[in-house]
Amino acid sequence: MVSSNGAPLLSDPLRPARLAVLGGRFLDARSELERAERDTRSSPEWQLLSAMAGWRLGEFALSRAAAIQARDRYRTQGDADGEMRAENVAAAGAFALGDLADAERGFARALALADRLADDLTAARCANNLGNVSYYLARYVSALSFYRLATATFEKVASWKGLAEGWLNSTIVLRESGDLAAAEDAAERAVGAAERAGDARIMGQALAAQSEATASLGDLDLARAQTERALDLATEHHDPLGEAEALRILALISRAAGEFDSALELGQRALVIAERVRHPWTVGEAQRELGELFSAVGRDADARGAFQAAAQAFEKIGAASRAEEMRSR
Repeated sequence: MVSSNGAPLLSDPLRPARLAVLGGRFLDARSELERAERDTRSSPEWQLLSAMAGWRLGEFALSRAAAIQARDRYRTQGDADGEMRAENVAAAGAFALGDLADAERGFARALALADRLADDLTAARCANNLGNVSYYLARYVSALSFYRLATATFEKVASWKGLAEGWLNSTIVLRESGDLAAAEDAAERAVGAAERAGDARIMGQALAAQSEATASLGDLDLARAQTERALDLATEHHDPLGEAEALRILALISRAAGEFDSALELGQRALVIAERVRHPWTVGEAQRELGELFSAVGRDADARGAFQAAAQAFEKIGAASRAEEMRSR
């Protein structure tokens, strides 16, 4: 390959995989990475791209391991930018696997590097991720503070996808805090940002967050339509956590509508996916919903078993207050 002036161009064997990751085509990215030559596979960028694609495909342990390898190689090379990006992905893997203490440390280190490098976009992502850790630990004030920082910075750099993530996370915390009007407003902002981003996966996640807020306000028909669309998008774009979340919310809606057989089937499907990808938080949430369903139909022994399983899942990730809540239920 040559440039227009006849000079040879440097080969960039990871360009197709990089573009696939940036475009949200994670299965395509996996295929491109698998075709790479052995020398390319030894590079930290190959490891980082592999970690990013693996996380999105629900392969959290492999993603974390690859990101740690990339981080260590970037650090050895003195590449602070690469180290920062890999640290953030490694922390995301720890977060998905339920190692909240390591996730919080990793996100904080990545944030410090982002501040040092004046990388506003990565700083916003890290703030958003630290908000997620606080949410899991039921530290709602801290979570909302991190989300406000994240959304302000995402807006500064015109990252619509990031804005959608920050607002949908805010929706969840505000709904659980009982501020339904603020949750509804945040959900509308999340969906609007997702539309501007043109990212189908984040649109599905934003719709799921909006649907649960809608259900809390009592409009079950609208909530069902929103959740079914979220499920379609998650399925179409290979987002297993999105599928599990949409199925759990559909189970909640069916339970609220008195459709208990449908609710049970949906809740069990959500649990199967959560267990398949080994995501403790989503397992806990699915078991919580099954516990509420069993309690509603008078199956007390099954309800106790589901709540206990939810408690164990939350305890596994160090979410002690949530585990205690499930034990009290």
